[in-house]
Amino acid sequence: MEMQVSDAIGRVLAGKKEAKLLNAFFVLYKNARIIESSNRAFRKQIAGFYEQLKTLSLQSGQVTIKVYSGRYFVDDRMVRFDDRGLSGAGTIAAEWRALGLGGVEFSTDISAEEIGRFIKFISSVKPTRENVESLSESLKSHGLTAIKLLSAKEVDTGRPGIPEEVRRQFRTAARSTFFKALAVVEDVVVNTAADRQVNISRTKRVVHSLIDHITRDESSLLELSAIKDYDDYTYAHSTNVCVYALTLGVRLNLDRARLSQLGFTALFHDVGKVKLPSDLIKKPDAYDENDWIQMQQHPLLGAKSILRNMKLDVHTARAARGAFEHHVNRDFTGYPALRREKRPVNLFSKIISIVDTFDALSSGRVYLKKAIPPDKVLKKMHYQMAVKFDPFLLKIFNDIIGIFPAGSVVLLTTEEIALVLTNNEADPARPFVKIVGNREGLLPNPVWADLSHSEQADRRIVRMIDPARHGLDAKDFILND
Repeated sequence: MEMQVSDAIGRVLAGKKEAKLLNAFFVLYKNARIIESSNRAFRKQIAGFYEQLKTLSLQSGQVTIKVYSGRYFVDDRMVRFDDRGLSGAGTIAAEWRALGLGGVEFSTDISAEEIGRFIKFISSVKPTRENVESLSESLKSHGLTAIKLLSAKEVDTGRPGIPEEVRRQFRTAARSTFFKALAVVEDVVVNTAADRQVNISRTKRVVHSLIDHITRDESSLLELSAIKDYDDYTYAHSTNVCVYALTLGVRLNLDRARLSQLGFTALFHDVGKVKLPSDLIKKPDAYDENDWIQMQQHPLLGAKSILRNMKLDVHTARAARGAFEHHVNRDFTGYPALRREKRPVNLFSKIISIVDTFDALSSGRVYLKKAIPPDKVLKKMHYQMAVKFDPFLLKIFNDIIGIFPAGSVVLLTTEEIALVLTNNEADPARPFVKIVGNREGLLPNPVWADLSHSEQADRRIVRMIDPARHGLDAKDFILND
């Protein structure tokens, strides 16, 4: 199975060459608006892009750059690309949508000089005055025949993206990785409770597996995090927090070393709870004042346990700090109380504070005994930004979860029930879904549908539904295809 998934990834996901080309393209696009054509640095950037383009065109005869449903493609291979970065791709993609432009095709015989003229031309276009047809005519009049503009309709018809079978393989691989992480957390809890050494190497390996999966397909892991009724919530919660934290870290463009440390820290953030009475953790009723006094000891207990049971290195040092700080608020309230110098809370702790709160409130298993729907949890957290959470990080996390989080069960206008699989960043209201039922009952063979496609125009999401109220179990939809 791992070999099949690896082969599938190679067919549909771009590599470093494509990612480098895409970034260079948008950097050029942005710089062309503020730098003269004669500028030496700008000419050097054009030459660099030209060399990258020639390398790829030798393999395929031409190179296309497309933007589709909030994703970026080079030769129909999806590039894991952060359009919120310095290249300003998100703004440019929005302009393309206004123009009806879906992509650009470069032929093999293009010259560096033609690339420079094209970049200067296209970057100066005003979306309110032009459209893709008038731009194509202008290219011809400028003698830029080695470049073809692709309309958004052409790109939509071609449907670049991840084939259904590959999506299934990704989801199967995600389950394997997720449950390995659950097993690691269980091992950590058992060993920490007995004051035995924790296998740090095994923990790091599973974190790296999570990183690998999130960087190519975050939604299938977020979908698993939406399951809130695992047999032992303690293990699932730490795994969920790790998945959410790593996804946020990838969006922040953290390098692999820092992602490794962040994931490790997230897995161990609640390890101090193993030192608390088990009847407190599993108490079915709301906490009284004495319960809260005990619960507020877990950050300090966690930091002590990490330092006592693990060899000290950068991972364990960060994990100890994360365990200690993840309930300290922006205004230094929260717990444990900081009596001495109040230093700024670490970035990892800020991230874990957000994702820990989200998972806890949407699960309803410890602090609150009734789960809150994800959208209401995010609203509640936004009200608390001034005191508790970093506004910038919370905004990014809000974008990750989306209007209809992966793993949500929704009702469509066609009276069908569907499971949300993947968010569509270009149109969050129209995600990729798996239709699992209709007015006649559950479907024997679920139907996969991208609601952003024009052919799915009649299917729109009416609202999220609680599957339990209809005698359904979301876990069955998520874990079975």
